[in-house]
Amino acid sequence: MRSTIAVGITVGVLAGLWIWASQRFGLPAWGAVVSWAAFFAAGGKSAGLAKTLPAALSGVLWGWLAALAAGALTGWSGALAVAVGVAAFAMCAQALWRALSFIPGAFLGAATLFGTGVDVPATVAVLVIGVVLGLVSEWSADALVRATGTETATS
Repeated sequence: MRSTIAVGITVGVLAGLWIWASQRFGLPAWGAVVSWAAFFAAGGKSAGLAKTLPAALSGVLWGWLAALAAGALTGWSGALAVAVGVAAFAMCAQALWRALSFIPGAFLGAATLFGTGVDVPATVAVLVIGVVLGLVSEWSADALVRATGTETATS
């Protein structure tokens, strides 16, 4: 079986399970899908985990700080714009540190935070769940390829 087909099967099964679970527990399903995609975009495996999760969680922090700063300056109409601009700069500048070098991960963390209405616990939960789903889908796809025989060009 081709690894692409195996990944498709495992992602499909896990995506369905995740949608069911997210509805049951009241979590935003899309947030985990975003970090799941970022895991693969960052190369998957342990590298995808090491790049995506720290950067995404730092983005949550920067987004939270921007929201906090904008909230403190409620009398100024440009407060949120300036706070987000500073946070965006910080999310790029932190890429000088290897652990936080996946800039898209930081932006998806901040965007997910704002998409949840600045619900930090839900945001962190779905970002972590998405990366875990990435790992599980990759591991289970590898197992499926091994169980069905060597990957071939015609399978």
